[in-house]
Amino acid sequence: MRIATLSNAAVTHTQRWVEFFSSRGHEVRVWSLEPGPEGFAVEPLPVWPLPGVLRYPLTVPSLRAALARFAPDVIDAHFVPNYGLMGALCGRHPLAVSAWGSDLLITARRDALQRARARYVLGRADAVIADGENLAVAAREFAGETPVHTLPWGVDLTRFRMGSAREPGLLFSTRMHEPVYDLATVIRGARVELERDANARLVIAGDGALRGALERLAAAELPRGRYEFIGRISLAEMVSWLGRAEVCISASRSDSTSQSLIESMACGAIPVVSDIEGNRAWVAAGEGARMFAAGDADALARALRDARSSPEWTAAARRLNRERVERDADAVKNLGRVEQLFESLALAARGRD
Repeated sequence: MRIATLSNAAVTHTQRWVEFFSSRGHEVRVWSLEPGPEGFAVEPLPVWPLPGVLRYPLTVPSLRAALARFAPDVIDAHFVPNYGLMGALCGRHPLAVSAWGSDLLITARRDALQRARARYVLGRADAVIADGENLAVAAREFAGETPVHTLPWGVDLTRFRMGSAREPGLLFSTRMHEPVYDLATVIRGARVELERDANARLVIAGDGALRGALERLAAAELPRGRYEFIGRISLAEMVSWLGRAEVCISASRSDSTSQSLIESMACGAIPVVSDIEGNRAWVAAGEGARMFAAGDADALARALRDARSSPEWTAAARRLNRERVERDADAVKNLGRVEQLFESLALAARGRD
């Protein structure tokens, strides 16, 4: 198949998605306004120095012409408000739109304009992909007659595997520095554990709009020399950190199936995560994870203490989590189902021609 992927090339999810379909022998081209990492090919689009609400739609004429030349079998658009909108405005089919969580769970519910945009995009798609049931329920509110498919992406189990040795006291965060992920609560909650245990340290990966503010908060709240912001990291580095970490913390206020959670489960870092619907679909408090009320730093601190208090519980939790991921979050199997969906869409489109 020829697959035209419309997505943010700077995001790891896009890179892994494209890597999978390319490895299966498909010709995949990526159109993105954001540059990808070195070696990740992106088809150029004009970038206007305007707010996103205008910047993305203004690229549509150029994108439409590029797609006409490429003649894809499937348009594969990610994140409803920007690349999903671009795909819908191009008017080519078949169009599959993948929701990523906050685009429907948060953004589409803010006001009538956002809801209308979500209905426009999903109503013009041939298929909607959601990686969790709570996201699929939200998608069905806006999709009309468009079929919604619940397909967790999963992780590459040959890469994301148990580490051979843990670093006692290593508390790790992988979430982007954006409001929905509430890293301020991570910092404030971790402070108690760092003060209690002189060997504990907090390592924060990722980047985003709030990085400067979060670095200033950490400097004010955390013991000097006991925390580190390491920025965006490669897949190999992510696996290494998760394989060594005692726990992986996420204070997200909204999620569908969290890749961060699945990756930590696969690698044996105990999840200490907010008690939200998307997380409860994969772990339960006291069974594989410790959970806390979203936004409650004191509850996060208690969850960290509980996660590190019993070696016997920790060992059992790691086994349980790895078994769950192997059963339900194998990327080869799960993305293989997406591949089958794309093939069925392409076949149906050829039958109509």
